[in-house]
Amino acid sequence: MSEVFELFSKGGFVLYALAALSVYALAVIIFKLYQFKQSNVYDRSFIEPALREIKSGDRTKATKTLAGIKGPIARIMRVTFECVANRDMSQKSREAEISRVGSADIRYLESHLRGLEMTASVAPLMGLLGTVIGMIASFSKLSLSGSRVDPTVLAGGIWEALLTTAGGLAVAIPALAAHFILDGIIEKVRATMKDVSVQILALEDEFRRNERSLAVAEAQRLEAERRVHDESLRRTRQEAEEWAKGQAAESIPQKTSTLHLLNPKY
Repeated sequence: MSEVFELFSKGGFVLYALAALSVYALAVIIFKLYQFKQSNVYDRSFIEPALREIKSGDRTKATKTLAGIKGPIARIMRVTFECVANRDMSQKSREAEISRVGSADIRYLESHLRGLEMTASVAPLMGLLGTVIGMIASFSKLSLSGSRVDPTVLAGGIWEALLTTAGGLAVAIPALAAHFILDGIIEKVRATMKDVSVQILALEDEFRRNERSLAVAEAQRLEAERRVHDESLRRTRQEAEEWAKGQAAESIPQKTSTLHLLNPKY
């Protein structure tokens, strides 16, 4: 541990700044991994089942399924499906809404990613600055020694100055690698979002056919219910008429007997 502090003391303030920059880069990497995990960007298993439900044309079931899945991919699928199912929206409005939602999710995933890019760019320059400052100090001491030049003093000053260059590269290389890896994950999510949205938009004609089929089926069901209702009403009327006839037939003998009692000639 004492050797580490000794190296930092020889590297100067630039090495301390690089250490702080490395801590920031590490914090960004950990945060991005946590953010990607929370955003469910690694899961692709729900895409095909959700697309099958969407193709079936059952809007309620598909929307309910996608609502239970978090993440930008599921969100763009849900928004695209809702836009396609909404016949009042124009094509331009659909594209604008899909683009708005997709851009917002991508911006969220890209948050703090510029910090890694900045670290990868600035760290080598800071290391070079520290080296130049160290070389200036080394040659300044060398000039003060006059004709009695000690090579060990020059060599010691140079290797101390090069510590900052090594530190800058040690910070920049992992930061750059992490930036490319994280950016690749985001690019894959972007491509998947575009792919699923295009697939759903391409199903608009099929949605129309399914809606017409559902409308025909609904009309047939209503017609069948109407026929059943009319038949039930007809039977009810027939039963009522038969009951009325039966009541009338039962009342005729009673009237005849009453007439015989009142007038014997009947």
